Amino acid sequence: MKPLSDNQAHDLLTEARRALGDAPGETTRADTALKAARQALSGLALALLYASETGTDDVPGVQRD
Repeated sequence: MKPLSDNQAHDLLTEARRALGDAPGETTRADTALKAARQALSGLALALLYASETGTDDVPGVQRD
């Protein structure tokens, strides 16, 4: 599989966030998981965009191994 560019990765993160929609979960468990996933995906997409724009390899909020 070919590596993804920053733009492609950002687009996929944004699509994943959009795919979750805004509907609440039926249970507290589902609602909590959906809220966390939405927040994580949005944050990752923004952090990747910031890192790409500033030319750094460090994505804020993400620890590299």
